[in-house]
Amino acid sequence: MSAGSGVPTVPHDASDGFPPALRVPAPLRPVAAIALGAIATLGYAPFGQWYLSVIALALLLGLAATTSWPRALGLGWLYGAAHFGTGVYWVYISTHVYGGAPAWLGASMAAGLATGLALFPAAVLALCVRLRLLAGVAGWLAFPALWVLAELLRGHYFFAGFPWLSLGELSLDTPLSRVLPLLGVHGAAWVVAFAAFGLFRIGALGDRRRRRVAAAWFLMPALTLLLPPPSAWTEPDGAPIPVALVQSDIRQEEKWLPAMRTEALVRHWRLTQEAWPTELVVWPEVAVTQPLHVLEPTYLADVGAQAAARNATVLLGVLVFEGEAHYNSVVTVGSSRGRYDKHHLVPFGEYFPIPDFLRPLMDVIGTPYKDFAFGAAGQPPLLVNDRRVAVSICFEDVFGDEVRRQARDAAYGVNVTNDAWFAHSSAPYQHLQFTRLRAAENGRWFARTANTGISALIDADGNVVQHTVQFRQATLRGTVEPRRGHTPYQLWGDWPLWIGMPLLALGAAAWRRRRS
Repeated sequence: MSAGSGVPTVPHDASDGFPPALRVPAPLRPVAAIALGAIATLGYAPFGQWYLSVIALALLLGLAATTSWPRALGLGWLYGAAHFGTGVYWVYISTHVYGGAPAWLGASMAAGLATGLALFPAAVLALCVRLRLLAGVAGWLAFPALWVLAELLRGHYFFAGFPWLSLGELSLDTPLSRVLPLLGVHGAAWVVAFAAFGLFRIGALGDRRRRRVAAAWFLMPALTLLLPPPSAWTEPDGAPIPVALVQSDIRQEEKWLPAMRTEALVRHWRLTQEAWPTELVVWPEVAVTQPLHVLEPTYLADVGAQAAARNATVLLGVLVFEGEAHYNSVVTVGSSRGRYDKHHLVPFGEYFPIPDFLRPLMDVIGTPYKDFAFGAAGQPPLLVNDRRVAVSICFEDVFGDEVRRQARDAAYGVNVTNDAWFAHSSAPYQHLQFTRLRAAENGRWFARTANTGISALIDADGNVVQHTVQFRQATLRGTVEPRRGHTPYQLWGDWPLWIGMPLLALGAAAWRRRRS
C-alpha cells in the first residue's frame, strides 16, 4: 500500500510502463469487459469485422493490466461469458425449439456452455497478471502462447472438444490464412493474439521510443504475406470433377412429420434429376428419415441404378440401425459403394455424457433422448469413382486435427450437415467458416451440402467458389479439383503447438523472473 492512502498499489513494477489512462474506474471495468466480449463476436461470421475482435482483445488486456489477478480473472470471465453468450446463443434454439428440452433447460444449457467456455480466457488473463507477464519481451511470448494453449485445451477436452470462436477463424479472407496450412487454425490464433498484444502495448506505453518498438513488433504478422497460399502446398491431380449438391430445404419443425416421409423422398429424387450429368451427387445429413434397411431394397436401389447407368455416385446422409445401435452415417450408391459412420458426436445433442444412474432424470424433465452409437475411430476415406474422399458429418468438420487425418490421403473433402437445427441464427454462417478453414489447412477442395443451406463449393485456399441461398430448394452444380500432396499441417497436426506453446509460456515466465 502507498503510505497513508489505504489504496492498494497496482501490482506491476515501474518497467511495465502502463500509463494512468489505462486505469478505467473500477465500477466501469465489469461493464467494459462485457461490452468488449460482445464486440469481439462481430469479428466472426456472419458479421466478418475481424479487426473489431482484435481491438476488443487489446482493450481487454488494457483493463486487466492495471488490476489484481483475481479482478483480472473476473474481467476475463465476464468478457468470455459475453463473447460466447452472443456467439453460441443458438444452442438454445437447437435444444429447446427443436430438441424438445424445456425452455428453462435450453436456456440453462446455453448459459452453462457460455460461462464454462469463459473460464479459458479468464484463466489466461489471471495467469498473465499474477505472473506479471504483460510487459516487455515476456508479454510478447507469454500472452499469445497461453491464449493458444487455452484454445487447444477447450478445443480438445471441453465436453469432448468445442473449438468454436477460435481467434484463428479471423484469419480467413486475410493474409493470415497463409498460416493455416502450416499450423492450422490454432497456429493462426497465435498470430492474431500476437497482433492484439501488440496493439495493447502500443496503447499502453507512454514512452515514444518504446512505442515505436512495439509498433514494429505489431507489424510482424505482415510477414505472413511472404508465405505461399494454402493451395501452393498441393497440386492438381487430374481433371476437375463434376459434382452437384442437393439442398432439399426440409425445415426441422417438419422433418419428422408423417406427411414429410414421402415428400422428402420425392424432393430428393426430383432435385437429383436436376443434377445430371455429373459424377457425384451429394445429399445432406440424414437426408430422409427412414433408416437404411428400409430404403436400401427399393428407393436407394432405384437411385443407385440411375447413378450407375451414368457412371456416377450418390453420397447421402442416412440413419443406420444395427440391433440396438443407431448410427448417423453417410453411404454411397451407384458406381461406388461405401459407408462412413459419424465418430465425433455432439454432446447433449446426439448423446448425453451423463452417468447411467442419472438417465431416468431425462424422462422426469421431459427431454426425449436416444444416444447414437459412435463410429469407429480412424475410418478410411470413402472411395468415390476410384478417388478417395474425406467425409465428415456436421459437427465433425470443426475439428481440424481430425479432418486432416482423412484429408491427407484424399483427393477432396465432403461435409454433409443439417443446419436447420439453428434456424435463422448465426450458426450456419459460422459452420461454413469451419469448412473453409479445413480446406485451407489441407490444401483441398471441399463440397459442403447443408439441408437448409448454406451449401457451397470451396477451393483449396478456403474461398467460397459457389454457394446457395438459405431456405431454398436448390441443386448446385459445379466442379471440385482433385489434388495430391501434403500441407505441413496435414503431416504434424497440432503437435508443434502442444509442445511449443508451453515452452514459450515457461520461457516467458523465466525471463520475467530474472528481470524482476
